[in-house]
Amino acid sequence: MFYRESGSIPHLTATGSHWVSRLVFRGSAGSTYGKEMRWSAETNIQPELTGKVFSRNQLMNDNAEWYLDRSEQTTDILHEYFVDREHAGEFLAAARKIIRRYNEDLLNVTVRDVKADSDTFLNYARGDALAFVMFFSQPRTVKGDEEMQAMTVELVDAVLRAGGRYYLPYRLHATPAQFFRAYPQADEFFNLKRRYDPQELFQNQFYRKYGKPSVAQPIVRP
Repeated sequence: MFYRESGSIPHLTATGSHWVSRLVFRGSAGSTYGKEMRWSAETNIQPELTGKVFSRNQLMNDNAEWYLDRSEQTTDILHEYFVDREHAGEFLAAARKIIRRYNEDLLNVTVRDVKADSDTFLNYARGDALAFVMFFSQPRTVKGDEEMQAMTVELVDAVLRAGGRYYLPYRLHATPAQFFRAYPQADEFFNLKRRYDPQELFQNQFYRKYGKPSVAQPIVRP
């Protein structure tokens, strides 16, 4: 697949129906055969039907709603990990073993090129990096949630060993120790938060787990 980055910008067109793509994508959930069929369709058939050159704006104009889980038994879970190119192979090798051991249902991995971020306080990209966005299907059960959390802790450990970071806006499965190892500037961040909000009027679950001194677990600094 190629992305058009130069020349005139094509006009956006209607995205049309994605029911076939949705059928193939959701059919891969919980099914090894479905995953094999999807891989075959996406690598052999889709390029012949949709072409190979796309406008970036057109791709970004698509609606992810087509592919989301509508079942009451399962739900979609996103992970995102950032690691430099030099250590990407190390992280992926570890992640492959971890995901297989937990037998979690990985539906898709999107790879993004991420540039260094020197503006954001809790920045996930200290330098240029690759982002691996993992899309899982998880049962809506206590056991399913516990297994996802246990796997996430191991994946976070793996990306930390590779010198990378994980994305904060998703679920709060990382331990406080992992959080402070990934984001050592967090102490200053929370101190500034309390400086401008001394009455702690603004709080959320993220702050209560990682930043609020009265409830935070003991932290072992790296």
